[in-house]
Amino acid sequence: MSKTLPPVTHLQFLVLDALAGTEQAGRDLRDLLATYGIRRSAPAFYQMMARLESSNLVEGWYDQKVIAGQNVKERRYRITRTGLRSLEATRNFYVARVAAGRAVAKGSHA
Repeated sequence: MSKTLPPVTHLQFLVLDALAGTEQAGRDLRDLLATYGIRRSAPAFYQMMARLESSNLVEGWYDQKVIAGQNVKERRYRITRTGLRSLEATRNFYVARVAAGRAVAKGSHA
């Protein structure tokens, strides 16, 4: 088993996992994180997203909408192939750690 840590943090993992299914608005991603008890200010959240973009894990763009007669720009994101590979590597890391822990636990009860 590799001793290399996963390529993304737990917060980044949640975002990448959410984006693996479909593109989403930044606001919706912030709401998702809040369901896990993670409340970030908008600037802190968008800084994290900018880091994911600069690492080529996600792509972001602005989508223009008209809401109640007002033009509103909404930031939207999608995962990249590199992001999908990082998501899979992180998932595999944790699955392997759980499996190793179970193997140790079984061995100690024998």
